[in-house]
Amino acid sequence: VHRLWLKQPVISISDLEVLKLTKHRGWSAHVLDTTFPASKGANGLIPKLQEICEEADKMSKQNQILILSDRLAGPERVPISSLLALGAVHHHLIETRSRMKVALVVESGEIREVHHICVLLGYGADAICPYLALELASSLRDQGVLDCNLTDEMIFQNYAQSMQTGISK
Repeated sequence: VHRLWLKQPVISISDLEVLKLTKHRGWSAHVLDTTFPASKGANGLIPKLQEICEEADKMSKQNQILILSDRLAGPERVPISSLLALGAVHHHLIETRSRMKVALVVESGEIREVHHICVLLGYGADAICPYLALELASSLRDQGVLDCNLTDEMIFQNYAQSMQTGISK
């Protein structure tokens, strides 16, 4: 069994894109959409969670990386809490004896703080991409609020290091 070792659980947007497209050693990734139509209201939550779990089980037989993503969230699509979606998928894969065969990566806009990272790790995430926090920092740099000399990589490294320090506490 091949394993992917990460220096830290927080990954950049570009690292996530690499994971999505990876074909190294026959590996592949599958993105699970963790949003549902706003038109379904609260009644759409449970069926969508069941659908995500079933899709995760099916895709765990074909892929080594499952990415739970709320990127499609917007006025017409409601994001499911990343913690709720991750917990449901993690336990479903344990019940179907598939959990150890895949890595679970969370791509979510709701992740901002060390506590969010720690809780997701406790609920079974192998890697986390807090895309909205990273995009916000880049936007603040572009607006002159943050030092204009900061590159996206520097912003990520600073953010990831602060998260790692918080996790270690």
